[in-house]
Amino acid sequence: MNDTSQFATALLALVFIGALLVTGQLFVKQRAQRDIAYATSHLLPRL
Repeated sequence: MNDTSQFATALLALVFIGALLVTGQLFVKQRAQRDIAYATSHLLPRL
């Protein structure tokens, strides 16, 4: 395996890891908002 191929593989791995981090962060934010909405609408007493 030559240096160019190794660099391309490493770059592809970094892009994939970055995409996973971004999508994971978006998922966590969306899940937190949904959990808060559920808690406020179902668990808190009506005023």
